[in-house]
Amino acid sequence: MFNDSFYPTPLSVLDQMGIDCYDKVCLEPSSGKGDIIDYLNKNGASQVLCAEMNKDLASISAGKGQLIANDFFSVTSEMISHVNLIVMNPPFSNADKHILHAWNIAPEGCEIISLCNWETINNDRGYGRKELAEIIANYGESANLKDCFSQAERTTNVQVGLVKLFKPVVTEGNGFDGFYLDYD
Repeated sequence: MFNDSFYPTPLSVLDQMGIDCYDKVCLEPSSGKGDIIDYLNKNGASQVLCAEMNKDLASISAGKGQLIANDFFSVTSEMISHVNLIVMNPPFSNADKHILHAWNIAPEGCEIISLCNWETINNDRGYGRKELAEIIANYGESANLKDCFSQAERTTNVQVGLVKLFKPVVTEGNGFDGFYLDYD
């Protein structure tokens, strides 16, 4: 296959994730061959942005969505300031880093839906795991999808976790600060 972290997301799992993407600008940060992009496009996303490290997979994803970067960790908040939804199945080896980066760069009002190894949620030892646990407790929820990849294109019996976060809107104002109409 492409690499040891490549596990395409099955349609059955995408259906379990509760994704509402209709008329939303979406980001898929680890797009692989574009299974999530296909799902988002099929279910009414207005635009799908993506990032993918592997050059071969990136070229496949770029044919389905707008490739904005190869390395998701190079994506900045300015690049995705208009995104409403981030949906991802990042490499389980560092899914916590992916989720935390998504949280840090996501605009206010953005929803983040991510798969990860259930141990990433269940075990707070390791990079950023306590921070992730606090964010989930304060801004979202998690669920154990069990071994939902046991019948996938590339199988694994790993217990898969689902994380859903909502980044609150905390900025006040109507977006017209500094805008004045002058009459001659």
